[in-house]
Amino acid sequence: MLKIRRPSLVYVVPALAFLLYFCLMSAEYFYARDESRTQAVVETMERIDKHLLRMQHIVELAMSEQDSNRVEEEVSLAAIDLEVMVYTVLQQNSEIRFANHLVWRGSSAKLVIDGYDSSMHEQASLQGDSLTYFNQSRLSIQAYSPLTITSDMLIDSNNIIYLEYDVSPLLTKVDKRVLQSAIRSWGVTFIGLLLFLVFYHIYLIRPLRLMAKQASLVSHDKPRRIGASSDWHLSSVNVAFSELEAIKSHLINFYDKLERSEKQLNDSQQRWLFAIEVSRNGIWDWNFASGEVFLSDRWKEMLGYNSDELASELSTWESLLHPEDKADALNTLNQYLNNELDEFESVHRLKHKNGHYIWVLDRGMVVEWDEQGKAIRMIGTHADVSNEVRNKQAVIHQAKHDLLTDLPNRSCLLDELYSLKENHQHASAGIYLIGLDNFKLINEALGHHHGDRLLIQLAARLSSYFSSNALVARLGADEFVVLTKNLSDDSNTARRHVHALASQIRQIIARSFNINNQSIAVSASVGACFIEQSIQISPEQIIKQAGVAMQQVKDRGRDGYLLYTAEMEEVAQHSLFIQSELRGAIAAKQLSLMYQPIIDRNGTVVSAEALLRWHHPEMGNISPATFIPLAEGSALIEELGRWVLIETCDFIKRLEHKALQLDAVAINVSARQFNQEEFVDGLFKHIAEHGVHAKTIELELTEYALLNNLASVKQVMLRLKQAGISIAIDDFGTGYSSLSYLQSIPLSRLKIDASFVSEIGKNSSSNAIVKAIIDMAHALNLQVVAEGVETQAQYEFLMHEGCDKFQGYLFSRPLTEADFIGFIASAPTKKLMSVS
Repeated sequence: MLKIRRPSLVYVVPALAFLLYFCLMSAEYFYARDESRTQAVVETMERIDKHLLRMQHIVELAMSEQDSNRVEEEVSLAAIDLEVMVYTVLQQNSEIRFANHLVWRGSSAKLVIDGYDSSMHEQASLQGDSLTYFNQSRLSIQAYSPLTITSDMLIDSNNIIYLEYDVSPLLTKVDKRVLQSAIRSWGVTFIGLLLFLVFYHIYLIRPLRLMAKQASLVSHDKPRRIGASSDWHLSSVNVAFSELEAIKSHLINFYDKLERSEKQLNDSQQRWLFAIEVSRNGIWDWNFASGEVFLSDRWKEMLGYNSDELASELSTWESLLHPEDKADALNTLNQYLNNELDEFESVHRLKHKNGHYIWVLDRGMVVEWDEQGKAIRMIGTHADVSNEVRNKQAVIHQAKHDLLTDLPNRSCLLDELYSLKENHQHASAGIYLIGLDNFKLINEALGHHHGDRLLIQLAARLSSYFSSNALVARLGADEFVVLTKNLSDDSNTARRHVHALASQIRQIIARSFNINNQSIAVSASVGACFIEQSIQISPEQIIKQAGVAMQQVKDRGRDGYLLYTAEMEEVAQHSLFIQSELRGAIAAKQLSLMYQPIIDRNGTVVSAEALLRWHHPEMGNISPATFIPLAEGSALIEELGRWVLIETCDFIKRLEHKALQLDAVAINVSARQFNQEEFVDGLFKHIAEHGVHAKTIELELTEYALLNNLASVKQVMLRLKQAGISIAIDDFGTGYSSLSYLQSIPLSRLKIDASFVSEIGKNSSSNAIVKAIIDMAHALNLQVVAEGVETQAQYEFLMHEGCDKFQGYLFSRPLTEADFIGFIASAPTKKLMSVS
């Protein structure tokens, strides 16, 4: 592959400097020339206007006295100026009465005068005022000056003086003067530029090139003996700037560290060889360039071969693969080499010399690249996992292990916990309950067969990582358990170890899985329980406590980790009660909607946001922050969403019957509800059944709703947009913001979160954030709505920065339907003030 050589600063900077010099000087010259030309033409036109005013008076006076000789004398006198091309007195029919050329008299100006325009003649006569302008094509100034005459000398009354003045000599003179001035300016600037480039070369380029030359000696000094001297003389390079001094110092330090690293690498290689030998894993080393594959003696020994019986080729490994595993293993390898996977990991079967197959866990990674960044060498290991895969004791194994993943099941886990309790362990332990997030969606999208393959791969990962002092189990469905033992005698140290292992578990699961030639990324909710040295509770209670912690993670939005505390039991009981009561809240008519007005820059109520409220007969008003997350964790959010939509449609119809019109009523839609396939069709159905216009509905989505497939989200939004439904991003700036999505999806508005608005005026950073959001939204042709506006100062700042709409207690609290209607009726007469 042809290597493109990068240009040097020695040439690039001077070239750019001269290019910039030429562009600036040229721009200055053309600008000065045009300005001088314009000024000269304007001055000439002013002089001509003054002359015409005088000539108009003389001609009108001479005509009134019927003194044509005087008119002829004045025309001849005015034509003495060599630049006067045409000087005539014309009648309305364009006949030349007087002219600076006698042969023109009595002729039609249309026929003998090139630049004459009869329409301009007529326009000047109608206006009764002179028309003087510069004719770019003829490089002349033309003037039409009407005459007011009461005499019989002329046939009609619409007579004018027509004059054309040649300005090309004047423009040539101006151009020459500007050019001379530009040449002087160019010369001075060119000398300054040369001085700058000399300074630039001596004090910047020359030290950089010397340092680059010395630094190149490092790469050319290979191979070398550790500690051997080399031609490294960077300390002799003199620099004038602190930045260059820093680079010089870093290069010297780098060279010193390089020598130390080489020694450490040599030591690490020795340790690695020892570790491999002790682990009893087989080693393979694949050179892509030569195609040669090194297979260690242990690798061959696993398959029953002697060290000299297998050829060192990739085809050797391929020929030993089980036919059912070959395609998946090769696809996984190719995807890793194409950078589609973070690491190569495959569990497959290889054929033993005796004819049977053994299960191996094959792992590898690229360790060497060429100059273009292309992988040229890969090293890996083979571990015999036959004992974990093969079922040696069918009845006992099936009773204590999961059939799909071959991991211990709940029964085996309980046995291990009882064993810990009975043996009075001297060290602490930890148990982790792992629940895969949205695994049901993966099963539905890929099919249960591929969902099972994901579980198998995850089980292999966990089992491989927790190979000692730990038990990995599967409780069922998408739940796994890791029990770690012998953490530490010190409680604080053991708890820190529990936190660290929880983080490691999440990282293991976060690595992508290769399923059916697709890279699948999953997350997990992890709940942990710390087990003291002396277990005081039953193993079942330990698992329950870990489950309570995991459920807390799911309630908080999934993809996280929590360690069990006693307070979680009360929270869990309360959440269960709230969720149970919420199921009957709609039928019991405990839910209601409040409407908070949204004001435009004129103070007019243009829309409203529908806010869900729940009044429980025993617990009173329950905050949406309490019951909405619980509803989003179950199918309840879909039922609540339908109820809010129906109630909002009825509200809009009642407003129409009262002759009250709003641009739209905003409805909050959860990420789970929006990403359902039937959401759009159901929305259109309810709108049609209630007979409301789609444009009166606005959907407010949080940024979390956009974390799904962006192409799919865009298609849904396009359907909504085409139907007339507007879409706003609520609480903008508080979620997983990615500015790229704002350009690709059809939004109408951004709503600045109240947390940003509340900080307005407290510091310059807060003001800058709000201003940046407004400017960005307007640049993308999006309107901006500020939430949580509570003070006059916040309102005035937002008005000054161009915010389009406002919502908050400064204008009104959320209102009942009756109060909202009353507010609309009286809003134009109200003044803005804080609501106490």
